[in-house]
Amino acid sequence: MIILALLQACSARLYIGGKTHVQIFNGLPGGVMLTVHCKSKDNDLNVHQISPNGMWGFVFKPSVWGNTLFFCSMQWPGQFHHVDIYDEGRDFDRCGKVCPWHVLPSGPCMYEAAKCEKWKS
Repeated sequence: MIILALLQACSARLYIGGKTHVQIFNGLPGGVMLTVHCKSKDNDLNVHQISPNGMWGFVFKPSVWGNTLFFCSMQWPGQFHHVDIYDEGRDFDRCGKVCPWHVLPSGPCMYEAAKCEKWKS
């Protein structure tokens, strides 16, 4: 009985979840280039440069087990920071299919300033 309930929950999560799009917008003042390097435990998405007011993003399918994590280093002149850009436990319900992050000097914010995360470094 417990195994059946667990299988049903996992199937529903796979069906409802689909693919997730993470978007990283350069919202830094002063027209500076933002350099990002995002990874998960299994995937290195390489280094990308985001021009002022530009965007870079990636697409993935969240884990059936609820443990997908992508983390990024972000740097611009005089600054270097780390942040968990997608933590499935935190973001699965609040993002839905799209996680738009606007990078500001104080940290990345979802929906421009509604939900902000602090830098880990």
